[in-house]
Formats: sequence, C-alpha cells, structure tokens
Amino acid sequence: MQGPQARDTLDIRREAGRCPACGQRFSAESAFCPFDGSKLERGALDTARDPLVGQQVDGRYEILSLLGEGGMGQVYEVRHVSLDRRFAMKLLRRELARDTELPSRFIDEARATASIRHPNIVQITDFGVLPDGLPYFVMELLRGETLGRVIKAGGPIPAARAVRILQQVASALGAAHAAGVVHRDLKPENIFLVGGMAGGQASDDVRVVDFGAAKIIGSSRVTRQGVVFGTPHYMSPEQASGHPVDHRADIYALGVIMYEMFTGRVPFEADTYMGVLTQHMFVQPVPPSQVSPAARELGALEEITLTCLAKKPEERYGAMAELGAALAAAVRPREGGGVDVAPHSGRGPGRASSPPRFAMADELEPPTLEEMRVAIDSVTPPKRAAPWAWIVAAGVAAAAAGVTWALLGHSPAPAPPPAVLPVTRASPRPAPKPPPPPDSALAPVPSATVTSPVQPSAPPSPPAARRSAAHPPPPMDDVGDPFAPHAPHN
Repeated sequence: MQGPQARDTLDIRREAGRCPACGQRFSAESAFCPFDGSKLERGALDTARDPLVGQQVDGRYEILSLLGEGGMGQVYEVRHVSLDRRFAMKLLRRELARDTELPSRFIDEARATASIRHPNIVQITDFGVLPDGLPYFVMELLRGETLGRVIKAGGPIPAARAVRILQQVASALGAAHAAGVVHRDLKPENIFLVGGMAGGQASDDVRVVDFGAAKIIGSSRVTRQGVVFGTPHYMSPEQASGHPVDHRADIYALGVIMYEMFTGRVPFEADTYMGVLTQHMFVQPVPPSQVSPAARELGALEEITLTCLAKKPEERYGAMAELGAALAAAVRPREGGGVDVAPHSGRGPGRASSPPRFAMADELEPPTLEEMRVAIDSVTPPKRAAPWAWIVAAGVAAAAAGVTWALLGHSPAPAPPPAVLPVTRASPRPAPKPPPPPDSALAPVPSATVTSPVQPSAPPSPPAARRSAAHPPPPMDDVGDPFAPHAPHN
C-alpha cells in the first residue's frame, strides 16, 4: 500500500477545457479540441458527479474517482476488490463507442501496448467491456507528476535531468517501434515521472502512456473535415498534412518535447489549430539558444534537437536507438550530478542563426518556368569559359526543357506566331570566310547566350495548377485524409 503522502499523477488534472463547438470536456493540458480544432474554454473538471463513481465493474473493480479526460476517454482510479490494490482504468469515450469499429480497435491497441515489455512503458494488466458496451483496460496507477506539469511549474529543465528523462523515453519508444507500435500522440502529458528525490536530486522513473490514440480515432470519421486528430503542438509535418506516418513521427514529437524542456516553450504557437499545423509544415524553428538564456550552453544538444525537428522524415534520426546514442555521446557526467555538454560539431542544424523562414514551400511544389529560367541564366558561361562549361549549360537547358514538358502535361508550349516582315531587296554579300582553328585548347571561346528552351505565352500558374495529374499524392495511412469529405457521424 502506498503511503498517505503519495500523490496520484493523474489527479493533477482537475482543471478542464470545454469545446464551445461540440461541448466535450478535456483535461487542462489540451489547448484545442482534438475532434474539431476549436480553442477550448477553461473551467473546472467536475469529478464528483460522474455517474460511474461508486459502481463496480465486472465484480472486480470498484470505481473510486474520475482522474482525467482525454481525447480518447476517461481515466478513473479503481480498487481491485479481491487484491485490495489500486489501479487506473481507462474507458473509451461514449461518443466514440458509437463507431462500430472503434471499440475493437481500442482493445487491440491496448493489447499491443501490453505486449511491449519495457520498464518505461505503462503496464497494462486487464481488459473488459462494461454492460453498456464501453470497452476499458486497466493499468498501473502512476504516482508522481507529468513532464508537462514539471515544465509548466519550473520552466526549462537542466541538461543533466533532461537527458536522463529523454534517454528513458527514447528507450521505451524504441521498444514500441520494434514491436510495430507507433505512439502518434507523444507529448509531455503522456510522459509520467514517477520517481522521487535521491541525494537532493530528482530521481525520475519514466512511464510513457496513451499509445495508439491518434491511430484509433484517426481511423474513424469522428473528426471534423480538415482536422487531423491529435495534439497540434507536437505533430510531425507528415502527420499534420495527412500523409502516412511511421516511427519517425515519434522522433519529431520527441524533438518538440526536447525543445520545450530546454527552453520552457514549444517551437510553434498560434491562436488556431491550423495555424500551429501550418508552422510545423513550413516554418523552421528558431534555435533554442536564441530563445532562452538557459539554452545558450546546449552545444551538441541543440543540434540533436533540431535534427529531430527536420521537416523531412529522412533527415531525422533513423531510429530511437540512434537518437539515444547521440544523447549519450553529447554529455559526460561530472561529480556533483551535473554533465559536461559537447560543443557544436559545426555540421548539424544547430548552427543556424537565421530567424524562422518558410523553407519548405519551394520543396513542396515544382519550380515555375521563371524559376527555371533564372537557374539557367545563373550557369551561363563567361566569355572565356572552358569548352566543358558549354556542355554543362546545354545539359541544364535540356533538363529544364524536360521538366517543363512534364509539368505542362507532356504538351509543349505553343510557339508564338511568326512575325510578318516587309520584303526588301538587297544586294548579295559574299559568304564570310571561316575563322582559323585555334592553336591550343586554351584559345578563347566565342561568347554566346544560353536562352530558355520554353517561351511561355502566359504568366506562371499558381502552385495548385502546376501539379501534374500524372503524379497523384501518396496514399493516406490509416489515420485517413483530413481534407476528404466526411460522412456525418451519428
């Protein structure tokens, strides 16, 4: 039995947010409704009037109190009647249970999480269904506080403590990924610190919870059109845009958490749900060392953070084990409990000093004809260039012509009509004599001008009109296309 001084981690969720659009309640860590993107109104979480409190489930679990509400369901503190032990029970939201596929997905995802044997992943011990059809699972009752609460109360976390927490999270997620489970909704509120104090320092024992929520609910049609289920502040660019996600989406989310741990704030903030997602997709984060004085001595840890936050998945770490190794190499413990941090390597993105910029726009759409013409003009060889320079320029021109031909649907641009000139007579001229051959390969090359092979007769079309119908977007994963019309949910 835990002593009277123990404090339930989930018990801190006494404040709540209410969605003005759908009326649903969520615990205080949520800023936007995960179903329709509306900004939540703050209020109190009424835990005393819950109708399930005091009931007994399956003759084994007595429901003692409501601990919190999330996007997927409610969490209760329960007591196992026979064992006289306390656990946490999570029930699927009643509104979600109306979707015939979600209850089974809820249990399947809980089973998948229970199959991962790792000390830093919450232990799931039981499953079941209430008489009214609501599925539930039972897990260990965690005591301590969430990482989100620690950051909110104390601001940036010292590097030594931050690295200890991050290494445990990376290890837990690496085990989940090896089992084929991607979290998809990783955030500080889903990371619990259940340790205490040892030698005057925090002894953090990490638990990662709420695996698969975004996958379960994202596969249904309960979210509003244009909204991807999840917490926008920690969502990867590919998830925000409705594209397929893999384990590297969790690496991006952990990068956001690292940024918040080192600076006390998330890299992207906005007044609207879509405003946050847009920044994840298109805006480069300001390096942590330029945001907070506490982050000025991060050194290699800043590079690691910004590598995790790369817009393209292939530019992040390839696996959690690789990230964990980078964290271990970046710090060296010293006497007294602190760490020495390795300096910047000079190769990583942490050396960036420019303000936020829209770096992805040019990568997400093909170049315009004018952009190609500028590129061609930029490689026009000088008058005394070596002969190979002309070959390079000709190659660039040919490549630009091919790209233009593909972008225009394999239809060459219509040539302008020939100009009609008056006919005049002139006396014949003798043919010019050819110039003598050069004496060496270093002889001057006659100057010339490389021109674009395509002369458009109209201004470049907007980005949407330039996309080729022959190259459809990649298929969506099981979270669905957030921009596809959804049937109303009953």
